[in-house]
Amino acid sequence: MVNALTVGILVCDAERRVTYANPSAARLLGLPVAELVGRALPEVVHSAVDEFEASIHAADWPDREVMADGQPQLNQIFGLHCLNGRTVWVSSNWTPLYADGGRTVSAGLAGPPVPPYSVLVSLVDITQIREAQQRIRHLATHDTLTGLLNRSALEDRLEHALALAQRNRTRVSVMFLDLDRFKNVNDTLGHQFGDMLLREVAARLQACAREADTVARLGGDEFVVMLEALDGLGTRRVAERILSAISAPFHIEGQELYLGVSIGIAVAPHDGDDANTLLRKADAAMYLAKERGRNNFQTFTRDLDDRVSRRFRIESGLRRASDRNEFYADYQPRVDVRTGRIVSVEALIRWNSADFGRMMPGQFIQDAEETGLVVEIDRWILRAACDQLARWRRIGLPHLRMSINLSGQAFSSGQLSAMVRSALSTSGLPGNAVELEMTEGILIRDDPSLHALLTELRAMGVSLALDDFGTGYSSLSYLHRFPIDTLKIDRSFVQDLPHVAERAAITRAIIMMAQAMGMKTVAEGVETEGQLEFLREAGCDEFQGYLLTRPLEPAAVQDLVRENARRYGACIPRFYPS
Repeated sequence: MVNALTVGILVCDAERRVTYANPSAARLLGLPVAELVGRALPEVVHSAVDEFEASIHAADWPDREVMADGQPQLNQIFGLHCLNGRTVWVSSNWTPLYADGGRTVSAGLAGPPVPPYSVLVSLVDITQIREAQQRIRHLATHDTLTGLLNRSALEDRLEHALALAQRNRTRVSVMFLDLDRFKNVNDTLGHQFGDMLLREVAARLQACAREADTVARLGGDEFVVMLEALDGLGTRRVAERILSAISAPFHIEGQELYLGVSIGIAVAPHDGDDANTLLRKADAAMYLAKERGRNNFQTFTRDLDDRVSRRFRIESGLRRASDRNEFYADYQPRVDVRTGRIVSVEALIRWNSADFGRMMPGQFIQDAEETGLVVEIDRWILRAACDQLARWRRIGLPHLRMSINLSGQAFSSGQLSAMVRSALSTSGLPGNAVELEMTEGILIRDDPSLHALLTELRAMGVSLALDDFGTGYSSLSYLHRFPIDTLKIDRSFVQDLPHVAERAAITRAIIMMAQAMGMKTVAEGVETEGQLEFLREAGCDEFQGYLLTRPLEPAAVQDLVRENARRYGACIPRFYPS
């Protein structure tokens, strides 16, 4: 039977010699069974790396530890550089084998532990999933259009550069660039033409920078260039090179075009010592360049502090927003892909600020995170969403569930369990009516307290979803380790379906991986019937997006859900956690 398994099986003895290999292991490792048997275990491959691609010394393979302490090593992920030149990625389990089937000997009397005589190694080929992950990781850190770093990766690199500059007492200059007249090009010649122009701009910016410098695209026509260990004169020369390069004519599709660029410069440590501060101050300086005629560069000065002080006005407003009843929530329904039934809604916080008017989360959540106010906002949306769902249930709506997106700080605050219990108790909802969404970055903490928290939430009946999956840094081991119920496929993958082959392949890989791990999948940002049909064929469970509706106020949700129930029939959603 072992010979018939598709899983690779090896058995090695206390001397690390392979004493058994099945045909699947031979195929996986690229050696005949006869050549595997008798080899030392580390010699069945050329070399190995761990899941973070750090080299693993032969002495550090798991069989040594299993033989020493008799404890199995499970879900170990390795990259194996095989002797035939192929690299395979495997998920492996390392299990001790005992001659008497147990750990002790001597006529029923407890005796000293008996060491295992062999280790059984099972190998599951996850190469395709790993390759899909690598593509996902690249997409998570790079701008799809230009290939430059994206904002998230830029901020990481900038924080690292600032730490290095502080130790070495050197400068870091941040240039914030915004193209002049680009919107006119886009509106006149179309987005496809604009995309080609942005790619050419990106290439020219890279040509202006040194190899050690960083060029990133933040989105739209905004770029950032980060210069390390360069004095003021050197920074100005780079800015002048960029102005000259972007002012030169562009020749695209037979058209000759002219652009300009406005550049704002902020310098650490003089203007700030963290990434967000420098980017904001460089942005403020860029707007000064716009005001002074465009196609020039300006450095940040204290006169621009008024722009930066807006953050403090937002902070002050956020501190009073709850007491003033300025927060409110819209709700976006989620639909079962197969039946068309609305099965849940996602709560989305809004702020009707007395000072700034109506604000979306992207306009204030980052400030709330930086000022430590976000956990109180999480508390508000958790309570408000549960109360709203309870009201809907009391008036006889179908058994909807409520999905609530919380900040990373909520999961590390030590308050979340009590917050959830309070919201459930006050509203009278059962735990399985609620799903909490988190981002992949939360799982990187990988500490016992996080695992304990998620386990406690699951014990309440609350289900857990990983939001924006594919845009962060999660790994297979994290998904194995934590009790995640749902993967939400980020809209950046969905928007190009089904026409962009790479996005389609990655989306299928995410759905297949989720199915293999017993998880549900939800696609975000679905806007077309073509996207929905692709997701249906790929086996996605639920979707949300403008194809059905934009986020709605509670009364409109109520009407939509009732109409949906009349059309498709009320249902109790599947996938309730037990």
